[in-house]
Amino acid sequence: MTAVPNGLKLSAIETDDVTVLSAAMEGSITSSGEMSYSSSARHFTLTSSRFMWEAFKSNTPSSSRIRSGLYIADVLSVKSSNIRQDNPTEIMELLSISVDAGDDGVATVLLNFANSGTLSLSVECVNMTLTDVGDPWQTDHNPIHDTQDDQASK
Repeated sequence: MTAVPNGLKLSAIETDDVTVLSAAMEGSITSSGEMSYSSSARHFTLTSSRFMWEAFKSNTPSSSRIRSGLYIADVLSVKSSNIRQDNPTEIMELLSISVDAGDDGVATVLLNFANSGTLSLSVECVNMTLTDVGDPWQTDHNPIHDTQDDQASK
């Protein structure tokens, strides 16, 4: 993990690395309009307003968010479930990122969103980068997750 002046720059090249990246991205706010897949370049990008867990203090009334870019390379295909494509500005909250290794050497990266939305990316290998950009800003809305049914609210 590399810290940048106002944010993070993380790389994941193994399954265990994705756990750290997922923790940093939990509660990120995005929309389908901030996601892009290029089949010819074989990459997927997602921009979001990332909650800065690394700066979070539970005893203070406000926290920070920062603009972040998630880049996933070596992507073979992308499938979505319960994600509306017809409203590119509809707010979505990222809950987790996980990897399922396949027997054939191909892995599946799962991006799980609140309200049961999922993106499933078939990848040749784990090759992900999270980069924060710009300056953080204050927010009074901290991610709160219901652990019983994994639904999120703000």
